[in-house]
Amino acid sequence: MSLLQRPGRALSRIVIALVASAALVLTGCAPGVSNADEGESVLRWGVPQAFANWDPVVTGSTASTRFLTPIYESLVSIDENGDLAPGLAESWEYDETGTAVTFRLREDAVFHDGTPVNAEAVQKFIERAKTQTGSALAGDYATIDHVTVDDELTLTVHLTQVDYQIPYLLSVRGALITSAVAAEEDPSALNVTAPVGAGPFRVVELIPESRIVLEKFDDYWDADSIHIDRIEIEFGIDASTVVKAVQTGVYNFAFIDAPFVQEAQNAGLDVWFGDEYAWFVHFLSINTNIAPFDDPAVVEAIKHAVDRDEIVQKGTLGYGRAVDQPFPPGYIAYDEQSEDVWPYDPDLARSILADAGYADGDLQLELTLRQDDPVAEILQQQLADVGIDVTLRLDPNWAVGYFGKQTALSLYTYFGRDSHVQALTANYDTDGVLNLASPYVSEEFAAALKRIRETPLDSPEYTELLQAATRAGVETSPTVHLYTLPAFYAKSPTVSDLPTIQGQLNWKGVRIDE
Repeated sequence: MSLLQRPGRALSRIVIALVASAALVLTGCAPGVSNADEGESVLRWGVPQAFANWDPVVTGSTASTRFLTPIYESLVSIDENGDLAPGLAESWEYDETGTAVTFRLREDAVFHDGTPVNAEAVQKFIERAKTQTGSALAGDYATIDHVTVDDELTLTVHLTQVDYQIPYLLSVRGALITSAVAAEEDPSALNVTAPVGAGPFRVVELIPESRIVLEKFDDYWDADSIHIDRIEIEFGIDASTVVKAVQTGVYNFAFIDAPFVQEAQNAGLDVWFGDEYAWFVHFLSINTNIAPFDDPAVVEAIKHAVDRDEIVQKGTLGYGRAVDQPFPPGYIAYDEQSEDVWPYDPDLARSILADAGYADGDLQLELTLRQDDPVAEILQQQLADVGIDVTLRLDPNWAVGYFGKQTALSLYTYFGRDSHVQALTANYDTDGVLNLASPYVSEEFAAALKRIRETPLDSPEYTELLQAATRAGVETSPTVHLYTLPAFYAKSPTVSDLPTIQGQLNWKGVRIDE
């Protein structure tokens, strides 16, 4: 992995929620205290954010994959080139019609509870992802009709239409296979206190939203590639103390936020930016099922009132990239023709509102937030400049309203998907988890989505059609994408470089020399 160093920037102070004291109460010990045996290779991982959902079917955050992949193995994997690779499935093949794909599982995979990874277990996972109340994968599985078990290690996924995206869909985020026994016995425990997968590490301690301890699973099918004995992750730590904690050895790996990148570099830590393989997309979600957003003029005016460049400079300290689509430049689905489709033009925004009969102050909006966000205040002022009054409200139950499609206006962030089309459906399709206006989907996007699903991945037309689907989403969706921001990581030089696989933290081959 190449470690990317960037020139220093004057870092302005951003409001950060301090939750370290709560973590101390929950864990009953100081951060960084380890019970590992002497001589063990231990990754001590610090995370400023809290984390609660350990069931891949439940968690709606793709960024959470970074915490789940040590525990769960996916049906299909992705290599450093972004290509499909074997996971729990050694091979897969479509039928002649493109409406069914057969997966052959490896013989040597078992779950942490000792039960076999077989075709029936994968079938039950897919069925649960499609039908379980609150499933974050149900919308992504829209073209999966049913699964048949052909023999102990072979299953066939039958589709409602031609869809050559299924192997990508069932890679990493979309198919981190859970133990069927654990899911049937107590799905709540699987999510909160006792996750059971077939990944390289098994859970030995879990204090919800505070701390998890993982130990190497000796029966993992690729155990020879794992050189770390133990992973200890602590959540909800004070973001302002992370760099010092890594520098002094409390942690040897951590997530850091933009304001602390230069501090980490100055401290001599290995710092890298996930520009090409680990990035967040920040966007403004608009629910056109709720007034006044059921008026297209209001949505159009908001799109022209947003100054993305100002948001990037003030809200991301210059590390972000202004975009009006859910991908960064250079990504295969990024559409150059969609650049600046909704240009910043406050005069035009005012004119659109005036023509629709809105005077200054007529529109009183509430922007619902899940956490303090400096971008919210920037947007608040930008909308005020065109005569729209916005009140900011922190909602402790934000997820209920947002994912239940009851919220009218909100800011959210997502982490790049493994499947190109899954990223599009999540943002723009009828049941898209990020489509606050659901069930709305435009005819233009639906047609473009159908065409790209029907296109084999090796087709010379694939990239062009994929970008056309992006274009249809950008032009017709109420969602206002704002900017992309790389994920920032810092580690001790004693931890070797990680494989650079898009959207993942992969621990195969990683060593700790302390």
